[in-house]
Amino acid sequence: LVIGRANAGKTTLLNRVCNTTEEPSIYDEDKNLVSCLLILEPTSERGIHNVRRSFVFKSNPGFIFHDSPGFEAGGEEELKAVMTFIQKSSKAKNVDDQIHVIWFCFYPDVARPLLPLEEKFFNEGRSWNVPVVAIFMKFDDLIKQVYNRGQDKTENTKKALDTLEKKFKEPLSRYKFPPRAYARFMAIHKDNGNHQEQVGKLIKRTAASIDNLALKMLFVTVQQNNVEVCIEHAVNP
Repeated sequence: LVIGRANAGKTTLLNRVCNTTEEPSIYDEDKNLVSCLLILEPTSERGIHNVRRSFVFKSNPGFIFHDSPGFEAGGEEELKAVMTFIQKSSKAKNVDDQIHVIWFCFYPDVARPLLPLEEKFFNEGRSWNVPVVAIFMKFDDLIKQVYNRGQDKTENTKKALDTLEKKFKEPLSRYKFPPRAYARFMAIHKDNGNHQEQVGKLIKRTAASIDNLALKMLFVTVQQNNVEVCIEHAVNP
C-alpha cells in the first residue's frame, strides 16, 4: 500500500522501484482489468483513488500495489477507509490479497511537517501488524527550503538532515505505532539521478522491517532490479 499527499511523488517512486516508464494496469476487487491509466498525483477530485483496486507494472508483475491519497483533503472518512482496508487485507488468506508493507510518502514541507490525520494514522488503535516505512520524498526540495547562502553544499545538506530529524523523524518515533524504517529520495524526478542506488536502500530497509521470514524472502525475490538485495538475503535470510 502506498500512501502520500498530493505532489509527494508517488508515481515517480513506483516508476523508479519498477525501473519503468510504462503505465500500470489497474484491476478491480474481483481482479478484472479496468484500466491501463493511473492517476496517483495531484487532483482536487476525490474518488479517483480507490484503495481497494490493485495495479501492477508489466515489467515487474511481482509487485502488486494499492494506492491511497494522503489525508490532507479526504478527512476522517478517507482515514477510516484506509484503516478498514488494511485491517481486512491483513487477515486475508490468499497471499495476493494481503498487504505486506505500507510505504507512507511524505513531502518534507517545513511549514506543515505532519498533518493531524497523518498523526492520527500513527496513533490510531489497530489489530494489524503491517510494517510501515516512512519515505521522505524530494529531499532536495528540503535543502532549498533551509538553504543558507553563507553555507556550502555540505553544510546546507547537514542542516536539511537535522531539520528532517527534528520536524519528522523525532515526532514520528514518539507516536504509538511509529514507522519501522525510514528512507529518503533526492532528485528522483531527474533522469540522470542515482535512482537504483536509492531504490536499493529502500528495498533493503523495507525487507528488514518485515518480520515474517517467508514474506521477507517473497518481497526480495519479486523485485527484479536489485540483484544484490536478493543475494544478500539468500545468504543471510
